[in-house]
Amino acid sequence: MVCSFQMIERAPFSAVFGIGSAVEVKNNAGAIIFGGTIDSNPKTIDDSGEVRTTRVQCVDYSQIADRHLVSYAYVSDIARTWYAGTIIKDVVERFFSYADASENIDVTNVADGPVIEKAVFNYIPASQVFSELADLAGFVWYIDFEKRMYFFDSSSNAAPFGLTSASENWRDMRITESREQYRNRQIVVGGNSLTEERDDSFVAEADQKLFVLPFKVGTALHVYVDTVEKTLGINGLDEGKEFYWSYGSPTLTAETAPGAGKVVKLEYKGLFPILITEENSAEIMARRAIEGGTGVYEAIADDTSISLQETGVMFALAYLRKYSTIPKTIEFGTDTAGLRAGQLIAVNIPELDLTDDFLIESVNIKDYGGRINRYKINAVSGEALGGWLDFFNSLARQSQNLRLYDDEQVGILRENAETINVSDAAETDNTGKPESRTDLARADFGETDWVHP
Repeated sequence: MVCSFQMIERAPFSAVFGIGSAVEVKNNAGAIIFGGTIDSNPKTIDDSGEVRTTRVQCVDYSQIADRHLVSYAYVSDIARTWYAGTIIKDVVERFFSYADASENIDVTNVADGPVIEKAVFNYIPASQVFSELADLAGFVWYIDFEKRMYFFDSSSNAAPFGLTSASENWRDMRITESREQYRNRQIVVGGNSLTEERDDSFVAEADQKLFVLPFKVGTALHVYVDTVEKTLGINGLDEGKEFYWSYGSPTLTAETAPGAGKVVKLEYKGLFPILITEENSAEIMARRAIEGGTGVYEAIADDTSISLQETGVMFALAYLRKYSTIPKTIEFGTDTAGLRAGQLIAVNIPELDLTDDFLIESVNIKDYGGRINRYKINAVSGEALGGWLDFFNSLARQSQNLRLYDDEQVGILRENAETINVSDAAETDNTGKPESRTDLARADFGETDWVHP
């Protein structure tokens, strides 16, 4: 949520609120309707130099999650089961602190959600981590005006009131239908995934040192020449090996040619590019009936961090669940407080052909003379999915464990202190004068036994 207000002052001017300063906005009843920090404060001074106008732009505390990067691998095993919610709690504890300070986020209201079999993040903003976990689980997350974090089943997030023909709590209803983001066939291009273990063999020719594999190498395990195992190393890192390989290269290189007729076999796991295609056949036929032609709307998403086929399928299906419908979007005004993004509001106005649960996407608040707050609400229907409640419930009922990426390597930056002791000594001749000849002066160097963890 964002908030903006304007300050008009006459000289002498007071100090301007600094970027990052905390802001609270309360209604006439004293309830907090916005809490966050200042994001920008552009100032304009009139020609006389006597009047200054400051436009203060604020963001809510969910912005904290944009500022912290997550680099960690979460793997459910016998020792521990990771749920979407426990990952979120761990991210807040692990990455929302520095030295002896923290962001003071309360995670009491973070629900567990589904089991996450594996999730590997390489310096991804925490907000992206939370959103991806929420999308896959059918949950909603946000940090409220008092730094309390929420992560919960979307189907349980009902708005405090609904809209009907006679409710008199809405005005200026605007209804829009658009196919701007519509697709019924989704392609996902991921990174590389590992094949099952392979053993490719070659009959060497005279003086042949280079052997081209059918797959690029992800990891090499063993190499043999006529069933006799040979030493294997990584090109550029190892020395003194009989064969070398490189990650992402389809070649195996021999230090010395094995000889004509020798059988060279490499056991390895290869790499193959992930390319997923999923479609909503019912939507394709529906579009064909209305528009003619094929009825196909294709879209492509590129995410090289996806390194597992099953993860790519999950993302493709998630895109289709979200965009393989032409929804109704409504925008209306209300003077009744209590609505916020992520809530489901029931709308029953048959004369406007609105009979569905709508997902609130944004809430805009405007103050009128300090007397009344007016709200502008944007919400989207879920009718093509059988209603948002059914949609979210079906996600919550999924029994399979979820995966987010599958890269085994996570880079973690560490700060380490080391001590280097430097000393010198000078030799003197019989006269007692310091030695000044550079070829005879000596400087000794010592270092600790520090070892990188």
